[in-house]
Amino acid sequence: MENIESYLLALGLVLMILESLLGFSVILLFTLGLSLIVTSALVYMGVFEPSVLNLFIAVSVLDSILMVALWKPMKYLQRDRAPRKVKSDLIGNVVELSQDVGPAQPSSLHYSGVTWKVKSDEQLAAGTSVVIQDVEVGILIVSAKK
Repeated sequence: MENIESYLLALGLVLMILESLLGFSVILLFTLGLSLIVTSALVYMGVFEPSVLNLFIAVSVLDSILMVALWKPMKYLQRDRAPRKVKSDLIGNVVELSQDVGPAQPSSLHYSGVTWKVKSDEQLAAGTSVVIQDVEVGILIVSAKK
């Protein structure tokens, strides 16, 4: 095959792009792509004769070395991260309760065009002005206005 090193380079780049699109979920694609690119560079520099057997051996050995060397760093990229707390513009706003609310008595409130479930750690009567302390999906956590 003529210009096999060009094909190796192109295939290596395609595999690395595919791996980045998948979010580094398949480590083998990254290491194989990298080993193809390195092998291609070595052929361009004249280190290897561009025969299929030589290139197959070079790619296999490089891929094995890269897999061992990059396993832990790549697994670190795949780790689960704790969800981050989302900041809301509603926090700190003062609203008036339309129903009683308490630790064992959640209620609802129509606010900002949405009907929210309201929770509180303290017993609060309807008509009380409260401050929004936290916002979860569909839930306002409130406390008495001080």
